[in-house]
Amino acid sequence: MATRFLFDPPRRPKPKTGPNIKSLLVRCPSTSKLTDTGRTIEEKRWPTAKIKTQKFNCAHCGSVHTWTKKDVILCRYQ
Repeated sequence: MATRFLFDPPRRPKPKTGPNIKSLLVRCPSTSKLTDTGRTIEEKRWPTAKIKTQKFNCAHCGSVHTWTKKDVILCRYQ
């Protein structure tokens, strides 16, 4: 007797096409929580990107923080 499934068997995920976009996160110096800067970049461009000192309003502590490229952690874009 053959086994019948009521659902489709699992499928392999399709490979992503297009650019690999990353969010730029920085750590809040007051709370140590990661905060989204609101900026994104294509991952392959990150090594050569030139970024001047930036400012943002922190969602965790409400202060204005400055950040540079060395402070950034790249994260998968949501």
